[in-house]
Amino acid sequence: MELDAKVTIIHAVFGAVFGYLTNYVYTYGLGIFSGISSFVFMFIALLITGHITAFIFGKESMNQKDWLGSGLVPFFFIGMVFWVMSYNGVL
Repeated sequence: MELDAKVTIIHAVFGAVFGYLTNYVYTYGLGIFSGISSFVFMFIALLITGHITAFIFGKESMNQKDWLGSGLVPFFFIGMVFWVMSYNGVL
């Protein structure tokens, strides 16, 4: 399997997990700052996932452009889907 596919799978799995956990950050009761704190949580989770991926495959294995396409996009969209599904009570 290619490196891009492995990175995408790892980011998709972590996106699903952190998307589910973002619901708890959003409904914690921070009032007007709930949305901001949720996006900060997702951003920090994305950075953690990126560092884990860089640790697994090596820092020189991907450049930033490849990581943005293979890591950020699946993480963000799958995270948003799982966040909305958990917020609406589907999960």
